[in-house]
Amino acid sequence: MVHPRRLVAVSPSMPLIPVATLDDPRLACYRDLNQRNLTHVSGLFIAEGEKVVDRLIASRFAVASLLAEPAYAERYAGRVDPAVPIYVVSRALMCQTVGFAFHRGIMGCGRRGPAPDLACWLARQGDAPATLVVCPDVHDPTNLGSIIRATAALGGSGVLLGRGCADPFSRRVLRVSMGAALVLPVFKSSDLGADLARLHQAGFLRVAAVLDPAAQPLAGWMPTPRVALLLGNEGHGLDEAWQRQAECRVTIPMQAGIDSLNVAAAAAVLLYHVLHVGTPGCR
Repeated sequence: MVHPRRLVAVSPSMPLIPVATLDDPRLACYRDLNQRNLTHVSGLFIAEGEKVVDRLIASRFAVASLLAEPAYAERYAGRVDPAVPIYVVSRALMCQTVGFAFHRGIMGCGRRGPAPDLACWLARQGDAPATLVVCPDVHDPTNLGSIIRATAALGGSGVLLGRGCADPFSRRVLRVSMGAALVLPVFKSSDLGADLARLHQAGFLRVAAVLDPAAQPLAGWMPTPRVALLLGNEGHGLDEAWQRQAECRVTIPMQAGIDSLNVAAAAAVLLYHVLHVGTPGCR
């Protein structure tokens, strides 16, 4: 239990609220995080750890509340709007929220808001160079988080997700992406075929990443200024239906009897080539 007298005195406008039990209804969004994820229907998501909470506070998303150990609560009290409650709990109680030893000290609950609109984004882009990563059905949250993080880190413009993908605002995706999903445009498509046609009309070269020796080896492929890079599923790769919509097929040649890279690792290799190695013009 965290007693109010243990907290350092702060301005009355800073809402530090000691909480002694996870049964407190105000902690419903944080409770039993090891057993469930907040869904899109809830309108909420959880940012876990200092760096991800920092990105939440700096992002376009509204902060609903913070849950913190005392030292973190005092540090963040002046960084959020006074109307945002900061619930203060002990280390032991913080660990109970995730079911294992938790050493990050703070979590935040954010409000999702509307997803970015691809058509509006394309209109704002005009003819500027851009690289989008397209994931029709990447199911694994760790893989999706790594893809979003790599896209942001290597200078990609955004990620377009099909209906079969993991929730980009699930706790694990946000944690693995280090909050990149809060700052990078992540588009959720209800009709990926139509959106791929829209990208083609906007001058994007649609490029299928495949495991096929007949495809263009990555080292010899020169990307255009506008690329939509299609990545396959963890288990069966990129479906033929999506490959048929692509103008180019590229592959990362494998060595030493290895059949493939993890999709997130492949995404990083492909993005580095598109954004930092290749030059305009497609062979």
